[in-house]
Amino acid sequence: MEFVGSVSGIEADLVPRAGYSLHALPLRGLAGGPRDRIRAGLLFLRATARCRKIIRQFRPAAVLGVGGYASAPAVMAARSLRVPTFLHEQNSVPGRVNRVSSRFAGEVLLTFPAAARYLRRTTVVGMPTRRELFDTSREAALDKLGLEPPVVLIFGGSGGALRINLAAGEAFRGTTEYTVAQIAGRRDFPRLSTDNPRHRILEYVDDMWHYLAAADVVVIRSGAGSLFDAAAAGRASILIPYPYATGDHQLHNARYFTERGAAELLPDKEVSPGVLRARVEDLLDDDQRRKELADRMGSLATPAAADEVAERLLSVAALQKE
Repeated sequence: MEFVGSVSGIEADLVPRAGYSLHALPLRGLAGGPRDRIRAGLLFLRATARCRKIIRQFRPAAVLGVGGYASAPAVMAARSLRVPTFLHEQNSVPGRVNRVSSRFAGEVLLTFPAAARYLRRTTVVGMPTRRELFDTSREAALDKLGLEPPVVLIFGGSGGALRINLAAGEAFRGTTEYTVAQIAGRRDFPRLSTDNPRHRILEYVDDMWHYLAAADVVVIRSGAGSLFDAAAAGRASILIPYPYATGDHQLHNARYFTERGAAELLPDKEVSPGVLRARVEDLLDDDQRRKELADRMGSLATPAAADEVAERLLSVAALQKE
């Protein structure tokens, strides 16, 4: 199995650490002026040519694109070489790259049913999620992390979410009735500090499943990965969609859960230390509400999604051998 990704994406760190090789492509977005777009286009053409070389070298039976700028040249190169291609769309509203890439994919696998209105040849499979998120017990997680319950988890994403981080840093500075684990992200971490032993501020963690399993209340953005991680753990969640996401897809992602009574919504513009603390403490104080949210959240998890994606690729691989 070979991975293709961006030199600046999170995969540049995670894939090698997981023990796999990564073919890193120097890509950039289309934002900026005419010169920036010309440069982005040239990089894309070079990336596509390189992907053709990679595919010829390793002769894969199938190619799976999972979105992002590195995905498109790999999918397009595979299609040009007549290699079966699949695409997985994570969000409710596909971004520009996946809308273009979908034209070259034999089948588009969806997390959210709503994305089907934008794409063709679609099948809903859900969000592939790590097995540890389903299997880790709360007791084992609390013991491993040394956290005293009840626990609140704040996570705005691997890069950070400055508005949430600053509000949480102020809101929970003096709390003593519960433990707050705030995973700030690499960008925001240097701006935050606390001397409260029950308020842990961390830059990044590899074992998110332990923190989710330990949590009573989770405060997260509404990227598909974060949402379905929380669903796999079955945790009461407060969702704060990133308001500038392409196509406002984080709001649409969040509504999939809130409209089913599985989470609470907090608009980004309403986030302040006082509001954030009040919303968290309201949930901590209401055992029945918290349990209802957790149960409904867990019911929306998609534990079979990874297997379904793998089965499609393996079935194509088997046909190639015949």
